[in-house]
Amino acid sequence: MNTAKPAYLVAAEDLRGNEDQWSAYESTGNCAILAGPGSGKTKTITVKIARLLAETVRRPQRIACITFSNACVGELRSRLNKLSVDDGYRILISTVHSFCLTELVLPYAAMAGVAVPDPLKVATPADSRRLFGAAYNSVCGGNPSSSFRTSCDKLRRTIPDRDSDEWKAWTTRETRVVKAYEDLLLARGLIDFDGIVLAGLELIEKHEWVRSAIRAKYPVVVIDEYQDLGLPLHRIVLALLDAGGRIIAVGDPDQSIYGFTGANPALLKNLAQDRRMEAITLRLNYRCADRIITASRSLFPDRADFQSHDDRQGEIRIHKLERDLSGQAKYALETLVPALLDANPTWTSGDIALLYRSMAEGKQIALVADRLHMRYFRLDNGSPIKRSRFTEWLTEAAQWCAGGWTTGQVQLSQLLKSWQRMQRSGKSEAQWLASRKRLIAALFSLRDGHLPLHKWLKSLDNAILDEMLRSEPGLSDEVDILAELIDEADAGGALEEFTVEIFGNQGKSPDQINLMTLHSSKGLEFQAVLMLGLEEGVFPSKYDKTLEQLDESTRLFYVGVTRAKAQVHLTFDTKESSLISRIRTAT
Repeated sequence: MNTAKPAYLVAAEDLRGNEDQWSAYESTGNCAILAGPGSGKTKTITVKIARLLAETVRRPQRIACITFSNACVGELRSRLNKLSVDDGYRILISTVHSFCLTELVLPYAAMAGVAVPDPLKVATPADSRRLFGAAYNSVCGGNPSSSFRTSCDKLRRTIPDRDSDEWKAWTTRETRVVKAYEDLLLARGLIDFDGIVLAGLELIEKHEWVRSAIRAKYPVVVIDEYQDLGLPLHRIVLALLDAGGRIIAVGDPDQSIYGFTGANPALLKNLAQDRRMEAITLRLNYRCADRIITASRSLFPDRADFQSHDDRQGEIRIHKLERDLSGQAKYALETLVPALLDANPTWTSGDIALLYRSMAEGKQIALVADRLHMRYFRLDNGSPIKRSRFTEWLTEAAQWCAGGWTTGQVQLSQLLKSWQRMQRSGKSEAQWLASRKRLIAALFSLRDGHLPLHKWLKSLDNAILDEMLRSEPGLSDEVDILAELIDEADAGGALEEFTVEIFGNQGKSPDQINLMTLHSSKGLEFQAVLMLGLEEGVFPSKYDKTLEQLDESTRLFYVGVTRAKAQVHLTFDTKESSLISRIRTAT
């Protein structure tokens, strides 16, 4: 007789020694988990989800788990797979856009009379850019600036109610362009990602029978990275609470750094204060040493008293270099990095990250690294590996081919499900089975982590990818992304030396320094973090005028500091940032 404990019960024993994690695991109602950096929040919520599926949610009901990005979806799936929880019949793990599309708009929009295209077709980024440009030209003449597009996107994401005073407070130029853009989308039979979420919100708020249907199917809804998800999702959550649904929300208001997408840290704070919610703060930091925690607390002195789980002291160093950004990068790469590696023999180059604010800064730093003949992994919009749901899938496929098929780190069943989810065209069952068979055969034939990336990509492209991408209108942008990736992996390209294994690690390897924007570093951790270009007027930027902008700059700086386990090095030219001054005072 098999008496082995279920995997979630074994994992739960690790939570027992942490009072806050155990409280979250044991909670039986609505719960807002406020999770600081390195607090083990993903482990806590995945073990809790596994327990709910085993003990509370009964078939045919399911759990919905909504999170910020495809990368977050992949992380949750991987963690849950290790607990023997399969993303399939029992649980839905998706982004907010995917949840609104598959669980609200597609099944209920037509019955509710919501104005969406029929048949529904999601606009590609190229479609969106073209139609927004046409809308702007029809209202204002000429072509829109990127800042104007960002402003209009934020308007749609933060003010869903078109008859509200807040909507009317915006300039008529912006509101008219938004209206013209949405009309053009509908006229072309398209809906964009923001439109999907707004339609989902309308369905939830205006129709009690939709709320009842969602509650019946998903008695528990878990939202991860709540601070990044914006007002429409927040209002969907409140509507589900009103309908008696059970909500488990997880996030950290201090790490809300996507204000340009409509994210607002106050939403999670307000939810935690709702009388229907139990608020639990995970205070123990398993990542950062004491001095780094002290430094990070100086940025938010009124926040929770986060503590280190051990007695490591760590190190914070501030470097006045009287050099421009390129000079700071040269000092960091030529002097600081070798010194760190010499002083810490167990570290590798991959344990160190250089963080900066924008792609433009990343380009300057990468040029310095090139001149010094240093190997690096770069993660920003200038990286040859573009981030999209298709490249996220390719990354997982590479992980599977590089050994994940033996370790279970990536499961073939998940790869096949993700591959099928990317395709919405009306294939017959026979066509699905035939393409699935070709994909499986291709993946099995390419199970070698040492294969050159170019050969692996070309083989997959010839076997199945070219046909899939070109037959799916919603994936038309991905054709160019794949072509560029293949070119970069060819002789003379930036990824020429990449193997399948290196690509599966998103380019990261132990012998490469990490260069990335602060936004891209969120969720990652390193032994040492070097933050460059921290002059007054640069970070925060001289263009950060409002309290909202200054607060977000502080949160972005906080994210950077708390990526480090052991050491943080801050560099500036001649006049230090006010953020450095706060760190200096605290340490």
